[in-house]
Amino acid sequence: MNKKEDIEILYFKEKMNLTEISKSLNISIGYISQILKNNDKYFEEKERRKKDNLLERRKKQKEKIYSYRRNQKIDFEYINVQNSHKQASKEMSKSHRLGNQTLRKWCGSAYRYNKLKKRYEFDVGNLTKSNDLPQYIKI
Repeated sequence: MNKKEDIEILYFKEKMNLTEISKSLNISIGYISQILKNNDKYFEEKERRKKDNLLERRKKQKEKIYSYRRNQKIDFEYINVQNSHKQASKEMSKSHRLGNQTLRKWCGSAYRYNKLKKRYEFDVGNLTKSNDLPQYIKI
């Protein structure tokens, strides 16, 4: 067989690209390109390979995107802690005044419920009360 037939067989039947053919036959890529351009099937094959490569590239990109999304781990516990921290910051900031429910929530162990008077009273026996805390909280 001559080189021209070898090149056409490797390109059309074996589906090798120009670089692979040049390495296997020890021929320059320019020479291979000149021979293939004389063949009528070359441009059709070249366009088909472009489309196939484009489809393959898009498929790989989708797989990469999907695998990235699958591997992303959402730490819901961290998000919950972050949200509660934001809420606590708002409640405890100086610009906002604490409501009765919030004050009971944050200082719940400091207040005892008095059933007769239907209110929460500061437990003086165990703790020392700061001046900014109320003596009792009405419900």
